[in-house]
Amino acid sequence: MASQTLIINAVHPEEFRVAMVEGQTLEGFFIETATRGKVVGNLYKGIITHVQTSLQAAFVDYGTGRNGFLPFHEIHPEYYRTEARENVRIQDVIEVGQEVLVQVEKEEVGNKGALLTTYISLAGRDLVLMPGQSQRGVSRKIEDEEQRGRLKELANSLKIPEDFGIIIRTAAETCSKREVAKDLNHLVMIWEDIKKKVQETPAPALIHKEQDLAIRVIRDYFNPNIKTILVDDKEVHRRVKDFMGIISPRHQRNVKLYKEDGPIYNKYHLEDQIEQIFRNKVPLKSGGYLLIDQTEALVAIDVNSGRTNGDSALEEMVYKVNMEAAAEIPRQLRLRDLGGLIVIDFIDMRDNRHSREVERRLKEELKKDKAKITVGRISRFGLLELSRQHLGLNIMRGSYRECPVCKGAGITKSAEATAIAYFRKIWLMLAQKKPAVVRGTFSVPVANYLLNKKRSDLTKLETQYDARIVIEASPTLHPHEGHLEYSPREVHAQ
Repeated sequence: MASQTLIINAVHPEEFRVAMVEGQTLEGFFIETATRGKVVGNLYKGIITHVQTSLQAAFVDYGTGRNGFLPFHEIHPEYYRTEARENVRIQDVIEVGQEVLVQVEKEEVGNKGALLTTYISLAGRDLVLMPGQSQRGVSRKIEDEEQRGRLKELANSLKIPEDFGIIIRTAAETCSKREVAKDLNHLVMIWEDIKKKVQETPAPALIHKEQDLAIRVIRDYFNPNIKTILVDDKEVHRRVKDFMGIISPRHQRNVKLYKEDGPIYNKYHLEDQIEQIFRNKVPLKSGGYLLIDQTEALVAIDVNSGRTNGDSALEEMVYKVNMEAAAEIPRQLRLRDLGGLIVIDFIDMRDNRHSREVERRLKEELKKDKAKITVGRISRFGLLELSRQHLGLNIMRGSYRECPVCKGAGITKSAEATAIAYFRKIWLMLAQKKPAVVRGTFSVPVANYLLNKKRSDLTKLETQYDARIVIEASPTLHPHEGHLEYSPREVHAQ
């Protein structure tokens, strides 16, 4: 693997950004905004406000304004009010008003509250500590059987307090038992502090917050291939240097303070690549492109040939574009942190060998991702389904807001269609209310259309209902907006 650079842009409090660069290519991007920080991984002391028997789940007030969703299978038996029997139901063992320590597993999406669990996990550099559990595991990302065996022996040899489970992370592959034990002891101390705070703090309240973005990224992603960590803020530089001194002292000298003129990302020409993350169209080298559309239900990725260059046969051209897409899609999933169900519509291939090669390429590139991923196969319709775990804050929801004009649809009604819709409302108001005057205020294009194209129809309505229709234009209204009001005949007569 080529050498990488980690670039931390923390000079502006509105946006905290971390980029992982390989050569001049953006391979990882993480962002937190002042208006919307990361809550996934945070621990809260919450109160159960409602037990939904039909869903076999509870809703929890954990102090963020919207109740979280806690499925029954995510409730640890230590919270059961009565002894559990076979086929136990949530209403038998959980009560409204009960206090629980919960961890956020998935952030709020649309109208859905955050997904919560009471099975707590605390991530360290080398392992994950799981209070109240007993398993000793090794990350599934470690595939080498000899290495897995060594790490399983290491996990079983650690002095772990009773009722604690652990999972050895990929970062521990090159670590000694002493280094892993040090990380374990640090996490146990954090858990002891959490338990103490739970006892002292009234619910609902934040009990434990994940570390800041820079520390989390280094904790989860640092590897020996990262030769430089460049930071543009003195305080963050100090914290990062101190953290590196704990997890990898020999790499502490790789942490450098950016002192050059101009924004830090300009040096690596990253701003254009970052802007590309927020667009739904992603170009491919051959001239093809991806279209990425997110919905609440799933993410759809369409592979298009576009104006693909080359004079080769159609099947070879399709194969080439699909292979490029298979390499680029995993990168886009990482950069955008797209999760849930993802459906990829590859261009149809006639040769089954080509389909298998595209699948292999996709799976190989997905190995670079730290998220849990389950991959299907290309169907006879050219569709491939995969599921991906969300790792943190979706960058689109962190930096963008729903368009007030189209309400997220991406399209708006034309001036003509809007004018006709309001014409019908004026007609209905005249027929039902029998007013003396109807007054409408619309955007300039809609008002112009009504006054010019529908003037004769408005005049006929005035004659038919013996009323006056007043149309006004307002430059402050969006194209789809408008207001109608009327004056009753008796009021108008006075």
